[in-house]
Amino acid sequence: MTCLITLGLFFYFTKGPQKINSFSGIRKVTIQQKNGRYSFYKAEQPFIVKGGAGFTHIKELVACGGNTIICWDTSKLENTFKEASQNNVSVIIGIDIPGGEQSDFYNEDSNVKKININYEKIVLRYKDQPALLAWCLGNELHMPFSITAPKFYDAYNGLLAIIQQEDPHHPVSTSVINVAKKYIFNIQWRIPALDFICINTYNRIKTIEKDLTLIKWVWNGPYLVGEWSPNGGWEASLTTWQAPIENTSTKKAELYYEFYTRYMPRKDPRFLGSMVFYWGSRQEYTYTWYSIFNEDNTPTEAMEVLKDCWRDTVSKHLSPQLQYMLVDKLGANDNIIITANSEHQATVFLYKSSAADTVVCQWQILKDDWQHWGQTWDNFKKPAIQKGLITDNTNNKIVFKAPATEGPYRLFVTVKNSGGFCATANTPIYVVQQ
Repeated sequence: MTCLITLGLFFYFTKGPQKINSFSGIRKVTIQQKNGRYSFYKAEQPFIVKGGAGFTHIKELVACGGNTIICWDTSKLENTFKEASQNNVSVIIGIDIPGGEQSDFYNEDSNVKKININYEKIVLRYKDQPALLAWCLGNELHMPFSITAPKFYDAYNGLLAIIQQEDPHHPVSTSVINVAKKYIFNIQWRIPALDFICINTYNRIKTIEKDLTLIKWVWNGPYLVGEWSPNGGWEASLTTWQAPIENTSTKKAELYYEFYTRYMPRKDPRFLGSMVFYWGSRQEYTYTWYSIFNEDNTPTEAMEVLKDCWRDTVSKHLSPQLQYMLVDKLGANDNIIITANSEHQATVFLYKSSAADTVVCQWQILKDDWQHWGQTWDNFKKPAIQKGLITDNTNNKIVFKAPATEGPYRLFVTVKNSGGFCATANTPIYVVQQ
């Protein structure tokens, strides 16, 4: 018993600073628990977040029933707030900082001073924006456990204090991957001044309610699902050369709906809402993996599904729907290895569409983004298209020539229809020299 008391006293007296703010007026945005349920409150009205990570297609977000965007690129905030204000959309500002594993960074006082100065300017510039909902300080940061507090926590709490002092009107959060028990404990211990936690989760959303129940004894506060999407790249099946296998956009749409309607913890009284990843077009694993919109801004069926989710409707979808793609009668799970400069056939199979619907296919072969597999913290660039390998790329069946250089590639198809929607699929291939 004495040991437990001693341990409890230790954690109490080494706890990070509590939020101290002299502001006593009515805050523009709060998180309140009423009738046993947490919620954001804007102008004293409850507000459930339905939105996405990104900074584009805000008008389309509203049309689908969404109401919030989280922007992690501070260079895009000016335009994001402009469009958000025009469409009555709320904005969460993401502030990206180094994690606790980067001790060399935090051991240099000049580095900490620099990020404090730079982000204080961001806070002062946007704190009075009517569309601002909250701040998220750090994305999936490493939160080290140590008896002696690493300088990371001093720096984090210092920046957090700047935000809360300069802007007492908006809550502040940070994000963690899944229900990370160790990190959540460290946040409760070292950074207790945070107002809520963002949970970024993909396939693990299937167990989120169970996982949250297991850690109630550590933390029982409000949370936002800060990112969600079916089947993250690191969770996918792999080829023998470790290329992640991507679902068709049709299958992804099915999974988006299943994840939201079946697994999203919407009845949990601690649930503040959710942000889908990614509301826009983004190269990560591939340029289609997470993208709700194609690179030319054409929406996929995922957008239609999210509209059904957010509006609680069941609608007839206008997007073309794909069954699967074959290369020489083989699928991605068959580990397709071909020789350089050899000739092959590829076919994409569609479900039967409306007689009035016309579709056009666009095929591409790209060098696979092998260097960045498993990394998720950069805005990667789409690899260059391998030109001159496909003669007629507008049909559902093509003949293509394998690239001349050995390595991992990916054959993509985008199917567009007359309704203004598209569908996507791809197959990884590996080219070897004879």
